[in-house]
Amino acid sequence: MIEIVAPYMSFWLKGAALTLGLSAASFPSCVLIGLTVAFAAVSRTRAVSLAAAAYINVFRGLPEIIVIFVVFYGSNIVLTMLGKPLGFQFGGSNPAIAALVALSVQFGSYAAVIFKDWMAVFPKGYTEAGLAIGMTRLQIRRRIVVPLLLRSATPALGNLFLVMLKISALASLIGVAELSRTTSIIAGSTREPLVCYLIAAVMYLAISAVSGFVQHRFEAAMERSL
Repeated sequence: MIEIVAPYMSFWLKGAALTLGLSAASFPSCVLIGLTVAFAAVSRTRAVSLAAAAYINVFRGLPEIIVIFVVFYGSNIVLTMLGKPLGFQFGGSNPAIAALVALSVQFGSYAAVIFKDWMAVFPKGYTEAGLAIGMTRLQIRRRIVVPLLLRSATPALGNLFLVMLKISALASLIGVAELSRTTSIIAGSTREPLVCYLIAAVMYLAISAVSGFVQHRFEAAMERSL
């Protein structure tokens, strides 16, 4: 049985690499969006705070697969509309890029809630101290608030990354050859679905274990820097 699936191991490794790469590429964008939206949510400008609240509520309420489909098919429509007046016919949008954008936007709303919750308990003394030594509010945010927020939210962000790893399997529905789609193709070719999906499960667990180890080391480094 193993000898049947062994020749496909390189395809599995490529799928696993794409799964990890997709999540690793989406995560920094997700954190940046989350920080931006969290600061907007606590803005004194009502229109800005309402827009941030609307973003959070909409994307937290939508299933991830809907967001992936909307980004993928919506980008195809936009490319077609842009090409017609110019006489060009653009190719379809790249499924991997569409999945990256969708994951970044969706998980940005989850990250925003994490940061917003930490802002609610952030000690005001840091801000007052910064103002006392002549720092602007922008400097206080950049040099004091953001580093402390990232440090405090590291455990929650690590868990969010693990969730993103698993949700990235939905990208297979728009043609991204990540681990789950690769496994489905191999299972159809070998007619050994149980063995194939068990191998995929082991690979997902290995990726999660490595990610968890990196998170633990990062948290320990953060604690030592306090």
